[in-house]
Amino acid sequence: MPLNAALAVQGRGSMGDDNTKIENKFVWSTIVQHWGPPAVTAILGLVAGIGLSTYNSDLSNNRFFLEKRAVVADNIANEFSTYVVNWARLMQLRKEFDARKDTPSPEERENFKRTVFARNDARDKLFSSMDSAHLYYDDDSSNLIASFREWDIQQAMLTIDQLPDPKEWRAWQVKILRQLHKEISNE
Repeated sequence: MPLNAALAVQGRGSMGDDNTKIENKFVWSTIVQHWGPPAVTAILGLVAGIGLSTYNSDLSNNRFFLEKRAVVADNIANEFSTYVVNWARLMQLRKEFDARKDTPSPEERENFKRTVFARNDARDKLFSSMDSAHLYYDDDSSNLIASFREWDIQQAMLTIDQLPDPKEWRAWQVKILRQLHKEISNE
């Protein structure tokens, strides 16, 4: 094959390669122009969705614990009040019985027993709620609750004459509820 013919064939091949390259560039240019912006939007949307989902999950967990804390604090407040009222009532009845010269009637003794049972039930409910507080509150609240429980156990072993005034139970109640409120409001 003469040299000119070989160059002509080679030139055609080169020209064909150039056309193929131009066609490939055109195809990629068209793909990028038409599909690039939606692809970028989809990727950004996916990243934002994952981030927002994580944020919402954390927010939901925080809201859950805040609601649980509020419920536990409310239960402790109500049950503590019932417990203190029953303690005060029990002490008052016992002092009245001790001051009397005659024996209490069967109805009065039955009323005293009901008051003892009501105080015991209130204590059980209060301590149960306090146990729940250990799940949702930090060490400061948990330690204060544990201190109260130890103090209360010591009071339960005393005679009626040795018991402190019900105001001491109220003081513990206020102290504990203020601590729980402090943790709730710091969230």
